[in-house]
Amino acid sequence: MKRFLMVVMAATGLTACATTSPGGDLASSAFDYEPARVAELPDHHFGYEMTGDDGWEGSMVYEASGRTINVDFNLAGNGLAATADLAIEDPYLNEGVRRFIGQTAAGDDVFVLLQAGPCNGGEASYFATLVIGSTRLNGCASEHAANDRWSNYLADWMPAIDLCVAELSSRADHVTFAYSTASGTAVRLADNSGNRWECNTVDDRRVNAIAPLTAVDVRLGEADPIFVRSQMPTQGDACYVYESVRDASGVLIGAFGYDSCAGPRAPVS
Repeated sequence: MKRFLMVVMAATGLTACATTSPGGDLASSAFDYEPARVAELPDHHFGYEMTGDDGWEGSMVYEASGRTINVDFNLAGNGLAATADLAIEDPYLNEGVRRFIGQTAAGDDVFVLLQAGPCNGGEASYFATLVIGSTRLNGCASEHAANDRWSNYLADWMPAIDLCVAELSSRADHVTFAYSTASGTAVRLADNSGNRWECNTVDDRRVNAIAPLTAVDVRLGEADPIFVRSQMPTQGDACYVYESVRDASGVLIGAFGYDSCAGPRAPVS
């Protein structure tokens, strides 16, 4: 079932970076930053909820301390219990995945890796791998934030995205947003000239219409992040830092791109 996102019209256009083709060859070290908007959220509650098939549950909650972001880690279930303060691995999104490291109070090393992708059939937006001491756990993770990102439901949007990317053909560059409509799904895309389009599908089986968008026609959350289908661009291309999106077998689906031109706003809502 599609998730309906609450969206409003914004009075300003996207930044220049957000409509630029992800081409280019900038060094990934230019995007060596950590999330900074966590402190703006009520109760600093941005983070992830995690579950495993064998009954364990866990959470990671971002906590701001001055200019530093720490991650409060908790895990319990299936005979396991662990707490730790984790650090975000540096550089952030190295190799397109999210990594966190730390130690429990008992001195056991903790490592968490989050790979974006449709875990548990798309019910969760990350595959989670945890190593606590000598114990390795696998499961799923879902982002917890004040604002629900459109990209958290990529598995729902994929049939319409593929239809709309095919409709633009070789002009299609990246997806900026997707949302449910009465007839199917609307997908917003940018072409390789920086123009933006909205593509509407019927029952996610055919394209009904595709129309150009003006600079002021922007939806809340659009381009945070963008999605590039079937490829992993070079880190740092055209103001973006990229996160790989893979299926359960590790096959690349595409990449989320977070605009760093506007400051270190992503990948934290």
